Amino acid sequence: MKQAAKTVGEALVDGLKARDVTCVFGIPGVHTVELYRGLAGSGLRHVTPRHEQGAGFMADGYARVSGKPGVAFVITGPGLTNTLTPMAQARADSVPMLVISGANDSTSIGKHLGHLHELPDQHALAKTVALTSQHVAQPSDLDQALNRAFEPFSQGRPGPAHIQVPLDVAGRAAAALTPPVTTQAQDIDGTQLQQAVQRLQQAKQTLILVGGGAKRAGEALRALAERLDAPVVQTTNARGLLHQHPLGVPASPSLAAVRQLIAGSDVILALGSEFGPTDYDMYATGQMPQMQQVIRVDLCVQQLARHEAALAIRAEAAAFAEALIRALPAETAGGGGAARAAEARDAAQQELGEDYRAQLAILNAMRTLYRGH
Repeated sequence: MKQAAKTVGEALVDGLKARDVTCVFGIPGVHTVELYRGLAGSGLRHVTPRHEQGAGFMADGYARVSGKPGVAFVITGPGLTNTLTPMAQARADSVPMLVISGANDSTSIGKHLGHLHELPDQHALAKTVALTSQHVAQPSDLDQALNRAFEPFSQGRPGPAHIQVPLDVAGRAAAALTPPVTTQAQDIDGTQLQQAVQRLQQAKQTLILVGGGAKRAGEALRALAERLDAPVVQTTNARGLLHQHPLGVPASPSLAAVRQLIAGSDVILALGSEFGPTDYDMYATGQMPQMQQVIRVDLCVQQLARHEAALAIRAEAAAFAEALIRALPAETAGGGGAARAAEARDAAQQELGEDYRAQLAILNAMRTLYRGH
């Protein structure tokens, strides 16, 4: 007996699996029937929340922890609009997230005929927060839609992507999918690497600033900090990278104690930090911390252009940290890093008060217990 051809919805699930997706969050509905038909025998795990906004935030959280894109299946109309808030959060925090939504029959889109959950222009709405929004108008569009949706996850600064599939297209026979497009890691500019090495070797008091773009760089960051004997100030999205490490400073760069540490450093290596006011000017004074010589490393060329730096390098944080370790001589450490970090931590805790210190003690106990298991 000849096996029936897969539908576009079923093939889309195959395309996700081919791209190493292992978990999907979502709520089944009339507009996503074909997706769930494909999901049933795929081996992918499915998690059902009570609300599509929950599916979006689950996908966001999954991506933050695993490093893989978080995927959500939602219906048209309110299904998509309920995920816009987590998509916007993923956009702000550079979290790889893919929302796949249904849509009404392609013959009805934009005609305002009163179909179930109809929106004036769902595709345009998704574009307001997604890095890319792909509309699958016919089965042959699916291959390109998947490649374009996954492209931001491996090239440049990640964020949310969106694919919408009209109800009638989802049920049609699928065209053959090609193997996923593989991307090669970006080469690090050798000249810029040597310039960074030279500046770091000449530094007397080095400091490392890390943001969310360095959250997958834990081991390399720890080794680099120890090689440079440099305190590491972690913004909110980088907290936990150097948990209880003597060189770690898990405190806001907006605090006076941390600003003093930054101002007293003659070379600052900033890895994956957008220098946003939420971290660097949370008290809305209009003043960024005073920085002397900044070596800034970021995947996003637009980010690199937004703040002046002595040396701006487009590179992924972990890869650049590893390259620096290989390029720096073993005797780079200047001494005193742990003492500088401890002084900043103690002063920051005093600045925040007794209630904060009590909360911090509970949090550290929970972290230690979690890591122990």
